[in-house]
This record gives sequence, C-alpha cells and structure tokens, in this order.
Amino acid sequence: MVPTPIHTHLSHEVEDFATWKQHFDAGADLRDKHGIKIHGVYQAHDNPNMVTVHGEMASPESLQNFMADPQAAETMQTAGVKGRPDMKLLRRHS
Repeated sequence: MVPTPIHTHLSHEVEDFATWKQHFDAGADLRDKHGIKIHGVYQAHDNPNMVTVHGEMASPESLQNFMADPQAAETMQTAGVKGRPDMKLLRRHS
C-alpha cells in the first residue's frame, strides 16, 4: 500500500502581503529540502494580509522539521508573519 500524502492548510496574518510573498517565493529551496510541495497561496477575501498556504508532504514530520528549522523561523520573522500559524494536517480520502 502506498502511503497517502499529508496535505496542510497553514494560515497566518502578515504585515504586508507583497513583502511576505517575495520571501515565500525565495524559500522554495528550503521547502524542497523538507519535502514540502505547495499547491496554492490564498488571501482572505476581507483581509489581503491573511494568508493560507495549501501544501503537501509525505508525513507530518516533514512539516514539523520545516517549522523547527532555524532558517524557516528567521525567514518567517523577516517576512512579517504575525503570530503562530494555524495549521491543519489533512489526509485525502476521496
């Protein structure tokens, strides 16, 4: 049986979407290092600085390792992430 990938919806507010997006785009190599594939970046309809990222990874540990990586923490701080992200880990069933 092939393991089902884990999908995540990670939401957080940022100081400025355009600034955050530049840092997010520059972080592709770091996400690749942790086995995270991005399916989409979304802005809330009523708050363009509220961001949700939909991603996929092999296991929850991939995301845990990414979030524990000092480079990721530094990038999020520099990018203007406000507070701790709200993370939902999901397994697709249909």
